[in-house]
Amino acid sequence: MVARKTRAKANGTAKVEEVAKEPEVADITEEVEEMDEIELSSDEEVDHDEDDVALIVLKRPPVTERVIEEVEITEDIEITGTGGTGANLKEKKGFVKEFIESEGLAMILSKDYGLVLFHLSSVWIGDTQLDMQNTRKKLAPGTDVTFYDRSFKGEEYKDLSDDKVIHQAVAVWTGETRPDTVLRKITDEEYKKKLEEHRSTFMLYLRGEVFLRAAFVRVKGEVAGYLNDRMGIIEYKEENGKKINIFFHTDDVRIFKKDLKEYRKPAKTVLPVGCTVSVDARRVHVVGVKNIEYQAIVVIAGSWPLTPHPTLMPGGQGSISPSYELPTGNYTFYYMELALEGRLTRKVQDLKELLNRNNGNISYDWNNVEYIQSKEQFMDWKKQFGGENKRRHNQKFQPGQKREVLDVFRSAEANEEEIKEESKSKVKKKVLSERTWYTPEAWEHGGLRIKEEVKDEIMGGVGENGEPLKKKPKQEPIKP
Repeated sequence: MVARKTRAKANGTAKVEEVAKEPEVADITEEVEEMDEIELSSDEEVDHDEDDVALIVLKRPPVTERVIEEVEITEDIEITGTGGTGANLKEKKGFVKEFIESEGLAMILSKDYGLVLFHLSSVWIGDTQLDMQNTRKKLAPGTDVTFYDRSFKGEEYKDLSDDKVIHQAVAVWTGETRPDTVLRKITDEEYKKKLEEHRSTFMLYLRGEVFLRAAFVRVKGEVAGYLNDRMGIIEYKEENGKKINIFFHTDDVRIFKKDLKEYRKPAKTVLPVGCTVSVDARRVHVVGVKNIEYQAIVVIAGSWPLTPHPTLMPGGQGSISPSYELPTGNYTFYYMELALEGRLTRKVQDLKELLNRNNGNISYDWNNVEYIQSKEQFMDWKKQFGGENKRRHNQKFQPGQKREVLDVFRSAEANEEEIKEESKSKVKKKVLSERTWYTPEAWEHGGLRIKEEVKDEIMGGVGENGEPLKKKPKQEPIKP
């Protein structure tokens, strides 16, 4: 019997050889098949010796430097999108008015331009964009911001404003200097699609009538008494002399622009019975509770804070607001924070449980209660908690003087500017360090030369000077 065996020659040739083997049965013989030689890649090479090839040294190409020019955009760039002609790159000032939802929608109020919708994903804290949770922590209501916006106008916004307009911020930042990445970010197509989705979500909320109506806005009342340490009643007199009881919770009290809890004193001391306050309230119906039809959304003693404040929109059931000069027709104030109604409802349940013990009747707790019974006592209270220097903030509003409503969507003169065709830019020179094998400096280290026929292949196009344009060989950037 004959077996086949493959043996590699020294020059790399593999050949099948036959190896004789004694047959197990002497009478049996087989025909032997001759196999062709298998040629390997090195068969044609001359084998001078049989020594192995070794890598003596491996060198990297030397570092070379070249100067490049970068164009930096400094002002107006073109921003396109559906529903408008462009964006206004005039920097505007405002402050965070209200958060609408936990997902990131919120409102800016600008004294000059009214309300502006924005989203936390469009916010830079200093020069950095953080995740939405940390952004919200650093962007409390009342925080000053700068922003770029764009305007949209059409019939779909008629329930939002008389001008049928909505303003949306495309970029919002804190600090005095605009972050370097803003202009590049707001021209990204995916980013612009997200802005459109945010606007559509807000309009769905509006059409779904999910915002909280304020029946009373900044009406004047007086603290009538406390039901316990955390709940009380404010008495408001309508024009016809009818008395209205408004239930309030101490969590919703602001005293000289600060939360009541910041004073670290009992509410019965900080907000005495007999103190005059301004109240925003909603209408409620509490089963089993008598003579309480309204709940305070916010109670303000002393000067008014920037926030909270409701937004005025056309239509609706209307609001009573004697402190404001309202436009002719039917208008309603709304709080837009979606979670607000749930918090207020839980406080109503606490009220119900408390008053059910007295068959739904109001029973005041007079323990440790402070009183204001004269003008002199009121001035002493004001000096203690507000300070005399607070007077200057209210000098422009005389008693009985109505205020202009700022919390509205409205058209602003030259709010959206035409985008200039030529962007203002500046050229910066930059030295780029790199390593490449395609330079004469690298030839002594084994650098590569491009063959003439390859050069012809990488030519492409003609430059402005009539010379052919060349594609650049792949380069290795310097790592720090």
